[in-house]
Amino acid sequence: LRERQEFAFEAAERLRNRFFMIEVWERMGVEAAPLIKLMLDNPPPERNEFQHMLFSKIVPNCKKLGLLDAGDGWLRTKFEELGIIQYENWTDTSDEYEQFALENLPAAATA
Repeated sequence: LRERQEFAFEAAERLRNRFFMIEVWERMGVEAAPLIKLMLDNPPPERNEFQHMLFSKIVPNCKKLGLLDAGDGWLRTKFEELGIIQYENWTDTSDEYEQFALENLPAAATA
C-alpha cells in the first residue's frame, strides 16, 4: 500500500512542479529555489486553473481508494505539504461517470 501512496505522491509532486521548470533554470545556471518560492507566492492564474482541475480529480480518487489515510495518513500529510488536500471531498471520477451517463441525461440531450 505504501508503494501506491508513494507513487500517487510522486506523480502529484511532478505534476505540480512541472510549472516551475526546475530543470530549465538549473541548466541555465540559475538557482531554482528562490524562483520556486516566488512562483508559489505569486502563481499565474493559468497555473491555478490547471492545477485546480488536475488535483480536484487526483485527491478525491486517492481518498476513494483508501490511500489518503492508510499508513497513519502518510499520503494525507504529503498532500498537505503540497497544498492540495483541500480537494479531498470533491466528487470522485466514478461519481462523475454516473452523473453524466447517457441514461441520466434529459431526453432532449440524447436526441
